[in-house]
Amino acid sequence: MGPHGNAHPAIVEAAQRAMRDGMAFGLPNMLEIDHARVILDRLGYVDQIRYTNSGTEALMLAVRLARAATGRDVVIFMRRAYHGHSDVALVPGGAHSRRGVPDGVTRDAVEVAPNDTQALAAAFDAHRGRIAAVIIDPLPNRAGLVAIDLSCWQAARKLCDETGALLVSDEVISLRLAYQGAAMALGIVPDLITMGKIIGGGTPVGAVAGTADHMAILDPLRRDGLKHGGTFSGNPLTMAAGIASMRLFTAAEVDRLNALGHRLRCRLAAGVEDYGWEVRGAGSLFRPYPRDTTPERTRAAHEALWWAAYDTGVLLTQGCQGALSTPMDDTIVDEIAECLVAAVAAVAESVPA
Repeated sequence: MGPHGNAHPAIVEAAQRAMRDGMAFGLPNMLEIDHARVILDRLGYVDQIRYTNSGTEALMLAVRLARAATGRDVVIFMRRAYHGHSDVALVPGGAHSRRGVPDGVTRDAVEVAPNDTQALAAAFDAHRGRIAAVIIDPLPNRAGLVAIDLSCWQAARKLCDETGALLVSDEVISLRLAYQGAAMALGIVPDLITMGKIIGGGTPVGAVAGTADHMAILDPLRRDGLKHGGTFSGNPLTMAAGIASMRLFTAAEVDRLNALGHRLRCRLAAGVEDYGWEVRGAGSLFRPYPRDTTPERTRAAHEALWWAAYDTGVLLTQGCQGALSTPMDDTIVDEIAECLVAAVAAVAESVPA
């Protein structure tokens, strides 16, 4: 999911240089400060950032921070959105995801359908005075890669403002969609933003950023400050690779990559329409999706598509999502579209309706 593909020379060089000076100290380091400046200057609406080792850990920290800030326990998620594999984050994934999650955790996690503003308002009414945060992935893959629309974001922002809950934008993947992040591109300023993947240049990373008031809860010098750490959190290798990656991912490159994504989705959609498929996504993300079918057939079709795409030389995620990278151009994107149309055609013939 990194925006620059594999082994970009500038990122490799930065990581190697950092390795020669020491890969991990279990302490803050200057590269961590430099990385923080890059991210905070880019986003513009946050004051402080704390690092973790993964997106899962970032979401865990954001939930704990929201609960500490509000003194409340309930967290609202969009149904079927994926926010990592911590106990609370697994709740909206359905019964299968919740296996092994304690009932006490489940009771404090509420799920509403994506873009259902009435259900969101009803959840606030039903749990009045108990909601710590609303967690939103701007473009949730496991919910079908259908974007959360502006009206839902606005409703969530208004409800959080009225009740003192925190609005958290989980942009572990969707940070690639806009220079300042997907929520800010819609004019929505979240209280906290979680990040991963993209800010690490291909190394393990996660982060939570927010305003000084909210992030102050993590101040270790405060008597009531939350304890947070990790031997490898903010390690020099990750920070060096991340700095190089983010400096390469300029506003112009974000726009160019998004334009490539639009080109791919249009060409792919035209090619698969006759087979009963559509193409979902935004920016540089895309996902072929069978129309008018059951969840069981969708899973079977995507499993078959993964192998069919692999045979044509296109590597998709397990759920058949694709992500473009900056080394790509029109020629490569057109080739990807051609390969995936052939893969969908093969699946349409082999998977019964």
